[in-house]
Amino acid sequence: MNRQEEPEQRNANQGNERRSADELSQYLRQSARGLYGRRRRELQAELRGHVEARCRELSLLGLTRAEAVRRALQELGAPAHVSTGMASVYLLPGIARAAALSALLGAALLGVGTYFPGLAQVQGYQTAFTLPGPFTYIDVSSLKAELQRSGGTLGGTPTRPVLHLPGLTTPIPVDTGNDPYLRRVLLRDYPSGQTYLDLNTLVTATLRAGLRPQVSGWERPALHLNGTTLALGTPDHPVDPYSLYSLGLTPLLSQLGLTSAQSARWMITTLSSRHTLTLSAPAPSGVYALVSVLQLTSALTSRQQRGPVLAFDLAQPDAEGRLRFSMPYSLSSLRLGTDPQALKTDLNHLTEADYASARRPAHALLLRLSGELSPHSTPYSVVPRHDLSNEE
Repeated sequence: MNRQEEPEQRNANQGNERRSADELSQYLRQSARGLYGRRRRELQAELRGHVEARCRELSLLGLTRAEAVRRALQELGAPAHVSTGMASVYLLPGIARAAALSALLGAALLGVGTYFPGLAQVQGYQTAFTLPGPFTYIDVSSLKAELQRSGGTLGGTPTRPVLHLPGLTTPIPVDTGNDPYLRRVLLRDYPSGQTYLDLNTLVTATLRAGLRPQVSGWERPALHLNGTTLALGTPDHPVDPYSLYSLGLTPLLSQLGLTSAQSARWMITTLSSRHTLTLSAPAPSGVYALVSVLQLTSALTSRQQRGPVLAFDLAQPDAEGRLRFSMPYSLSSLRLGTDPQALKTDLNHLTEADYASARRPAHALLLRLSGELSPHSTPYSVVPRHDLSNEE
């Protein structure tokens, strides 16, 4: 702590830390309901260990102790939810119980397969005809309702939404452009009258306002905005966080001097080269990106001009630690490394006939995404790799 810090601020920080400690103790007590003696102590110790580990990760992202504890408990969900899961885990034999307990709590902190009871849930929207592009749509009416439950509001008009978040005095206008429907930033379902907003456009607005949004989870993603957590998707109306996580690649784009990233998911062609990478055991969970550079042509997409782009795909490891990626079909041979400068060097060879071939593999990086979406944070780390991957 800075010695010049004002006594009032120091006292406020100490007060926040005491409250967060009380919140954690209360959470541990409520989560262990129905368990007694040794089993109760085991659960509380295991749960505290996972929360402390997550707090250390969040502190590296700039959160205070109090903020980190609050975020970790939000990610775990309601104590009753954790308690229900524990009841089934403790029916297992000792060794299996320890592994299942660790896996259950680890998955909860990552938002994998876990809902956030009591937190705002925003419905997704799946278009009848999937068009190429980095779009993820959410229902504006459910977003408005859930923001209100969290103490915020969504004002403005359907085509010019304005976001008000708890703790912020300045509203955040969401720039949808002059032709939002033509640009596909907004969709309108005329039979129901509902309007749907591209989630990336909403997050981009918060970035421009100086916020540091974060996404966590994959099958059950959540968006964290200035202390407000929105659970994205419901069983009937899920949200795919793929394009949201891709915003974490923005710093790499800037480093390489590129203006756009392209996924095989977003191209009109179904041709792709498939690459499987295996992580060392035990494989760290999370979301990973395989990235390289590519010369974009009209044969790959109708949405972009010819030129160099960052080509990528995202994946989560399976139980054996395997990551399966689909890259654009011209990236059939990749050499994994750790230096982004190698990708920058490749920009001079994109148009050569043997680029990304067995004779001259394209350089690539394997990244582990943190879920941070602000270029001022640390949205990814490079996973050390020094091997060759050829199209399967």
